[in-house]
Amino acid sequence: MTNAIKKLYYNGMNLLTDNTVCLWIADLGIWPLIVVLVPNLTFRRYGKDALKKRLASLYQAIAVFLVTSMAVLCVERELADIYFWSFLVLIIAVLWIIRGKVFPYRSKCAECGEKLGFNTIYYMDDNLCPGCHEKHQEEHQEEDASLQNDGPEAP
Repeated sequence: MTNAIKKLYYNGMNLLTDNTVCLWIADLGIWPLIVVLVPNLTFRRYGKDALKKRLASLYQAIAVFLVTSMAVLCVERELADIYFWSFLVLIIAVLWIIRGKVFPYRSKCAECGEKLGFNTIYYMDDNLCPGCHEKHQEEHQEEDASLQNDGPEAP
């Protein structure tokens, strides 16, 4: 290697030999994963209305787990941060490819464009404001009632 490559510095850190970022992340332990998974427990109360966003939360937890695991691996093997950054770019690329499943959150109603509240943004899969959500519920109830009425008649 040339001297220019061996002395690749950024803010006083040698990017090819230092692992300060990995040390910092490894010192956090499993707390980042816990922070991502604890809100996942609250999705159960919304049932099927929050299934997509519950899965998104699990995908996010898997990404956090992989990132923290890579940081621990880099610390244990005494690898430089450059390996961690390379892995992080790979994880970000995968998350970008499946971004529709990982980040299904919308801040505005899908029908009328009204700004949504936190609970609707975070929990409800339909991304509808309360007014539009009730309209959809009524339509589905009418459809279900008409399907039951059109069924075979008993003799």
